[in-house]
Amino acid sequence: MKIGYQGIEGCNSLAAARDMAQKLGWTQVEYVPLVHSQGVAEGLRSGLVDYGVMATLNHAAGVVTESEEALASLPHRVLATDCIPIHHCLFVRDACCAVPELIASHPQALAQCRGHLKAEYPEAVWQETEDTAMAARYLVQGKLPATAGVLCRRDAGEALGLYLLRENMEDDTRNATEFVLIERK
Repeated sequence: MKIGYQGIEGCNSLAAARDMAQKLGWTQVEYVPLVHSQGVAEGLRSGLVDYGVMATLNHAAGVVTESEEALASLPHRVLATDCIPIHHCLFVRDACCAVPELIASHPQALAQCRGHLKAEYPEAVWQETEDTAMAARYLVQGKLPATAGVLCRRDAGEALGLYLLRENMEDDTRNATEFVLIERK
């Protein structure tokens, strides 16, 4: 069975997908990164994947608009929901970049860290990306400047060899996001 998820390896949606599959007792699962919610919807429509996982609501930043739009265009059934704690870390390419000039991440992550970012990095420009782990990959690939930082899960930044500048950047220590596991009707 294949589960498509919103994001790439190291993202929160993959963590939620694995958690829900485990709770359902599913063991033979292939996880397919589909980057964004519309990608998950299209993967379900085309038969590329059997199930899809996407974020629907963050307790601090609100409704995940891209998922709401994707779900509205797809006849689906919710099989499971999961709510996981979300902790954002600020990573840079190397330790010499103590004050990033640009901070990139998914719009929801930027919104969830708004207070800390404004207080600690007031001069930094924010750049939206389609996924938190994708922002980390862009930094490693040089698609973001060397003076950039990215907000992502700790495991994503560490897996890519980035330098941890600061952890728990979320404004609300109880930050959590709800995810749905769906199938096409």
